[in-house]
Amino acid sequence: MRLPSFFKQQRNKTYNYTPRYYDERKERLENIRKQKEAGKDKGYFDEYRRKSLREDWKAVRSKNQNKNSRIRFIIILILLLMLAYAVLKNGAMDFLH
Repeated sequence: MRLPSFFKQQRNKTYNYTPRYYDERKERLENIRKQKEAGKDKGYFDEYRRKSLREDWKAVRSKNQNKNSRIRFIIILILLLMLAYAVLKNGAMDFLH
């Protein structure tokens, strides 16, 4: 049970904040759909599709090149380590004395 008070207890302030975000992909797809439905500028859709395929192809090719360069780097590193081990094991002891 609470005792009566002459002072108002302050409550937390509430705000009517609704977060907004911009989804570029969603906007682009909606614009394409609207244009297609309206029958305007059918060439735009074909050009967009060609660009999209071209960008996808470049991304795949870039990914493969990165993978190949990593493999090449690892092989070269292993060969250099083996060479350094062989030199240190066999020939470097003669130079130190």
